[in-house]
Order: sequence, then C-alpha cells, then structure tokens
Amino acid sequence: MTNKISMLSFVIGVCIVSSLLIYSCSGSKLEPNEVKDEQGKIISLIPEPDLSSTKQTEIKSSVSLLKEDGKLNISGWARYPFFQIDESKIKVDPKRYKRWEHYTFYNEKFGGAITVTDIGNLAMGSIELLEFGTGKAIFSKTELVRPGEIFFPTNTTDPIEFKKGDQFIRITKLKGKRIIEYSILGDSSSELIKGNFELEEKAPEALAVITPFSESTFFYEYKMPSLVCKGSIQYNNVTYEFNDKSYAVLDWGRGTWPEKNKWLWAAGAGLVKDEVLSLNLGYGFGTPDQATENGIVYKGKVHKLDKVIWKYDVTNYSKPWKFISNEGRLELDFTPVYVLHSDIDLKGMFGFLKQLYQNFSFAEILELLKTEAYLNKAFGHYNGYVILDDGTKLEVKDLAGFAEQMYQKW
Repeated sequence: MTNKISMLSFVIGVCIVSSLLIYSCSGSKLEPNEVKDEQGKIISLIPEPDLSSTKQTEIKSSVSLLKEDGKLNISGWARYPFFQIDESKIKVDPKRYKRWEHYTFYNEKFGGAITVTDIGNLAMGSIELLEFGTGKAIFSKTELVRPGEIFFPTNTTDPIEFKKGDQFIRITKLKGKRIIEYSILGDSSSELIKGNFELEEKAPEALAVITPFSESTFFYEYKMPSLVCKGSIQYNNVTYEFNDKSYAVLDWGRGTWPEKNKWLWAAGAGLVKDEVLSLNLGYGFGTPDQATENGIVYKGKVHKLDKVIWKYDVTNYSKPWKFISNEGRLELDFTPVYVLHSDIDLKGMFGFLKQLYQNFSFAEILELLKTEAYLNKAFGHYNGYVILDDGTKLEVKDLAGFAEQMYQKW
C-alpha cells in the first residue's frame, strides 16, 4: 500500500508541474520562419543551403580530433574513421556529450531501426519494425536506463551492448560484417521481440565527417550506407525474414551538441548495373565549411558531393521530395510509401513515466520532461541520376531508402 501511495503522489506531483508547463506554453504565436506542419506541429523551417561551393577537406590519415585544451584540432571528412577521440579532453557539461550507434534497415515491405544511445541525462536501447503495405508500426519499444550504464567505445569497430535485466541489444563487429542480436519485452510481459541480423559491409569506404558547432563543440559522424541486411525478427509467433535485397545504414555518432537542434538526413541503397550504389545526404546543423554529409558510394568507393538542396512539403510529408546537388552531380525524386511520425514531447514522455519513476529521481524527471524529439521519416524510392567523380552518369531507378526531418531538444 505504501508503494502505491508513493507512486500516486509521484504521478500527481509530475502532473501538476507538467500542467503548469503546458499552460505557460499555450497561446504562443508563430514566429518568423515558423509554420504549422501536417501534424499541426509548430516548427521552424530548416533553411536551404545556398548554392555556393564549399571546400571539401579530405583527411587521409589518423589524427586526434581534439587539442589538449579541448578545442577542435581538425575539421573535414574521411573515407575511413580516422578521427581519434580522447574523451578526457572534452571540457563541456557531460550532459551535452551525446553518443549513439543507430541502424536504419529497409526493403520493399518493411523498414525499422535499432538504436543504442546515451544523450547525457539518460540512456536507452530501442527497436522498431514498420510495415509499408498496411501503414502500421508492427512494434516500437524503447527501454530506458541511467546515463553511464552503457559502455560506448570511442572507435567504430569495437562491440557495444545494451542490457537491462534479461533484455539486451548486442552488436558485434567482425571483418566485413556486423552481427546484431536482441531480445526485448513487448508491451506486456508475455510479448517478446527477438532479432538476429547479419549486416554485410559491401564497401570498404564510407563517410566520416566532423561538423563543428564552435571551437570546442562538434559532431563526429560515421555513416556507412552500403550494408546488406540478412536475418529475421520474431514477434508474436510471426517471423519476418530479411534477404539480400534488404539494406541498412549505420549512423555512428559522438558529439557535444547544443540544447536545441534540427537536421535532415537521407540514405538509400540498391543495385545499379549489378553493383551496390548507396548514398548519404544531410544538413541543418553546425558549420559544415570543411565538409558536408553528402556522398555517393559505388563499387566500394566514396564519390564526395558538396551541397544537396532538399525540396519537400511540410504540410504533406507523403508528397514527393526532391534532391538537387549544387554541382549538378545529383538530381533525385523521392516518392514516399510510408511516413513515420514520432513526437516525444511532454505528452510523449508520460508514456515512459513508469520507467522514469523506476530509474530517476523526481528532480531528474522534471528535467527529462523538457526533452523533445519530433521526427518525420519517409520510406520510399529514389529515381533520377548521380554523377561519379570521373564524370560517369548513372541512372537511379527505384532505389530503396528513406529521408527524415528531425527536431531535437535534449
């Protein structure tokens, strides 16, 4: 009985404080560059980059990311994860240091994601599976733990594991492939989500990019879009199979982020002239003067792009999107077949109330209730053309992939 009363008092306290927060935010007017999108959400439009060229500084050997005083030692991009992080040199508030390993996977029928992350004030493991034909999320589950409970290596090749009781997400790295195994409880204790993927690295080269926010704050990302995904997922006595026509992209990130951020990110993969062609595109944060996130990977080699401008309709994310390179080396139309809308704000955080109560203090939870993550992620197909470094023009036809818009407060 005492535990029930304690829990009830806790919930009432959180509700009162949250109601005050909601009331204080009500009635706000649109600011310049703000719009209401398809979901009725007020968002600040992500400005398009101008068409001027930038210097794409390629780093060709191993180098320390930070100086002794914590300032950035280098900025640019590399075909391999050459940038070495000594986390003892990071001088910012530990809550501003974010770490994650994320995989988005997709084929003609399904899409989904597997994520292990620590955002400084909480950590988590999450999985999801989406069915394009029905427009349903078959399952989506996030398990929270305290920050620091997950060990994150500072390189892209060491294994990583999320563990909570008997639940786990285990990522093992072998030569030329990655093995992902997981077992997570569903919404009830009788439901179990089990998966086993083998991700074959079809290209030795990928995109390692350093984007500064300031002299001493940065995002180090390693995007590997040329992964062939094989394996299966079991849920509610149904097995979902993934074969060699399924693809995945690794999003490995370490960075010292400001509190509020927004970004655009897209990836895709498929066969072009019997060879795997993949792409990674994005912008919206930091100062990408020395390197953008944009690149094509074909026959194992990165073909670096400068800027890519996105055209999409925030009042209808299901409408076709368009991507145009400022150098004329890429023009793609993207047609969505499924759009995932996810809004973790004050209301969304209440869905995690039981997990928060079990793992965090009242003061910590009040702070965590300020967390926001608003995502619109479209899965579909790319059509158009890309031009490689040697001038070869390749037609892209029905290349599977996704494009996402994210607003984050953390």
